[in-house]
Amino acid sequence: MRTFLQEVAKDTKTVALLYENSSFGQSSSKSFETLATELGLKIVVKEGYQAGAIDFKPILTKVKAANPDMIYMVSYVMDASLLMRQSKELRINPKLFVGGGAGFTLPEFGKSAGDASDGVYSATLWVETLPFPGAKEYYNNYKKKYGDETEYHGAEAYAVIYVVADALKRAKSITPKDVRDALVATDLKTAFGPVKFVSYGKKTQQNKVDTYMVQWQKGELEAVWPTSVATKKYIYPTPHWDMRK
Repeated sequence: MRTFLQEVAKDTKTVALLYENSSFGQSSSKSFETLATELGLKIVVKEGYQAGAIDFKPILTKVKAANPDMIYMVSYVMDASLLMRQSKELRINPKLFVGGGAGFTLPEFGKSAGDASDGVYSATLWVETLPFPGAKEYYNNYKKKYGDETEYHGAEAYAVIYVVADALKRAKSITPKDVRDALVATDLKTAFGPVKFVSYGKKTQQNKVDTYMVQWQKGELEAVWPTSVATKKYIYPTPHWDMRK
């Protein structure tokens, strides 16, 4: 998202930050605040809320009054859907709505939010169109078997099985030390992407993955950034509600 804001949404100056008051919501909102500071974005509204809220209009009324260029939300799927439906009702028109992953990338979001999902961006770790071995095959097989779409959580779990199997094949024995040593030496290409455990910053033995930008367009979740992996061109700025067909 950093490069998208720097190269495409360069005119974004102010942000409203809405997040669920859970550990995930709070940690994600802090990460975004750090990014906002680094990019010189001013947070004009910052509101946490309890999961399962049935009315976001009091919060959204504050957001509308602040008239931010961007609304960034960290929400699970039902809250995400309601936030967007009520944003449409209140005719809140930022240049872009962005979800911090979680509920905004799930198929259920598009179904529950309906046309209010149109134009919403989200960060994600995976889409089936990425050039990873077996990515599209996994997606198609899942959809054929379960009759529904999958997303990055499923792909990540699917790849884990391959990582574990690979480590067990290479381990000298099944003792904790030997299995750990095999995992540390992992260098594998999966349907979720490359898996290699490295240390960086304050983190140790992490699989450092890229983040992608997706956008809901006409009921479909399309990869839009970086352009090298895009399935559709991004729509920016987000059209005003009253100008949409």
